[in-house]
Amino acid sequence: MGVYDRLFLPSAAPCSRCGSQEELVIQFHFGDVRLHEFRIGDAITWSDTAKGSPRTGRFRVPGYPEWCKACGLDNEDSYVVEFHGDVITGYREATEDDLESLDW
Repeated sequence: MGVYDRLFLPSAAPCSRCGSQEELVIQFHFGDVRLHEFRIGDAITWSDTAKGSPRTGRFRVPGYPEWCKACGLDNEDSYVVEFHGDVITGYREATEDDLESLDW
């Protein structure tokens, strides 16, 4: 995947191993991927080395969760990060359709 950006979210559920409720962090590879930290409502940035290109309307990109910061449990779920133009509007767990239609 290379360098990526990170979406920080309130924990949806405690870690199944240790019960920690650290933030959920989803990595995504779109825009000016320089380890920027984003939250819902933030606009991503662009540069001449960006991954992808600016878009209009609603779309989604693959997202990969980071491990639990407290115990290191690797979260094997897949997510999609949702956009409207350059603004991050949400996220959700990936469905079977997402797994088939997105370039993972």
